[in-house]
This record gives sequence, structure tokens and C-alpha cells, in this order.
Amino acid sequence: MSWRLKISETGLLVVDVQEKLVAAVKEPEGWVDRVEILVKAAKLLEMPVAITEQVPAKLGKTVAPVLQAAGKGSPVSKSAFSAVEAGKALGRKKVLVAGCETHVCVRQTVYDLRLKEVQPVLVADAVGSRREADRQLALQEMRHDGIVIASTEAVLFELLETSEHPKFKEIQGLVK
Repeated sequence: MSWRLKISETGLLVVDVQEKLVAAVKEPEGWVDRVEILVKAAKLLEMPVAITEQVPAKLGKTVAPVLQAAGKGSPVSKSAFSAVEAGKALGRKKVLVAGCETHVCVRQTVYDLRLKEVQPVLVADAVGSRREADRQLALQEMRHDGIVIASTEAVLFELLETSEHPKFKEIQGLVK
């Protein structure tokens, strides 16, 4: 299967970008901003978006900018580390994965999606961990295992395919 992305085949899964986790996850700088960009872009491109929350009673709700970008719909509450069910429910062949923590919930989700025959694409600059060493190790492991790892800007322009796409200017405005 090619890793090339098509809007009609791709969804976005935002894993556990919650108040208490975000407060603890500092690296990479701006990762939550890129999650917000991904959500806004997915909405512009009419792609399905799923947002999960790991035990929200303890870790808080999804941060406001991400919820506002998503618009209607509620995050899916979960206690399992993997968010595979929310990703599979998108009904797409490929799923962009963003969120935290890279070495726990994101990593398990990515591997579980692959087991469910959904191709994950990890958006590396839109995932975080409390410790950068954990994030880097997880990225290295997934890359070694053949998981496609890309950046926010790379996946968005991949989805557009051409500067003639009707949403090009709006997407370009998000990443500038």
C-alpha cells in the first residue's frame, strides 16, 4: 500500500490532548498548535476527525483550542491506552495520528491501527511526551518498524496534491 495520502481515504485521530497532559508535555515546542492546525485543516477538507480523552475525570478535558477547532461532536472517553477503536471508527484506510503521549497512547494506537489494517501516519511535530527522550525513542522505534512519520505541513500539502486545490490558500494560511 502506498503511503501517499488522498482526502477521501484519510481521517484524523487526535489522541488525549488534555489539560493535565498538555501542562506536563513541553516538547516539541508548539506541538499543540500543530494539532490545532491539523484539526482545522481536516475540517476545511471535510475529513472525519476523532478526538479521544484518557480518563477525563483525572486528566481533564481536551484543551479548548483543539475542541473549538473541531466544532461539534464530543471527544471519546477511554481507559485503554490505545485509541484504536476511535481511529477505526473513522472508516478510512489511512489515519493521521497526533496527540500524546508519543511513547504510550500514541505508540499503542499506531501499532493497533496497523493490526486492524488501517495505515497510520504519525505526525511527528504534533505529538508530545513529558520527556523528549521518550518521544524520540518512540519515533525511532516506529520509523524502524515501517510506520510512516511525517510533519504537519508535509501531510497537509500531500492531501492537497496541487496548489490549484480550492482550499490551498486556506491551508497555506494555517501553516504560515
